[in-house]
Amino acid sequence: MRADLAAAISWFNALDRVRAHLLVLAAAAICLCVLSFATGWPQGAGPAELQAQAAIVLAQGAGAPRTRASMPVLPAPAPRDMDALVREIQRQLIRVGCYHGEVSGKWSAQSRLAMQAFTEQVNAKLPVDRPDQILLRLIEGHQGRACGARPPLSLVREGRLPAQGGKAD
Repeated sequence: MRADLAAAISWFNALDRVRAHLLVLAAAAICLCVLSFATGWPQGAGPAELQAQAAIVLAQGAGAPRTRASMPVLPAPAPRDMDALVREIQRQLIRVGCYHGEVSGKWSAQSRLAMQAFTEQVNAKLPVDRPDQILLRLIEGHQGRACGARPPLSLVREGRLPAQGGKAD
């Protein structure tokens, strides 16, 4: 009987250790919930904190003179159909100096080559076989000119664009 009593006591001691661990884990979970509720985590900063951050950003940029070249280009509303999307991409390609054709709304070989030249100049690897919103947003986000007097060497090597001052075969 003494052995049975000793076995029962050791089992209760082990059970008490498990209960103690569970109690510690439950207390930690409660503390985490209280702290997350108090700080607003994971929702992020509140409106007052966001306004303070915006004021800091505006104050940092207020001292610098804004020239026409440094002003951001505001993106146009997303085109609703494919022709409008192509026309907007062509306009943006003209703005960055990569496209010299007419704004027709047709995704022609000249438009694809201009888009490929632009993506190479900005070191982006994107498919240019079809126009899409990603290509438009990439061009809209680019400041200044991307394509200069020299065409990209890869397109010249492939014979798809003439070299400066020469003709393609």
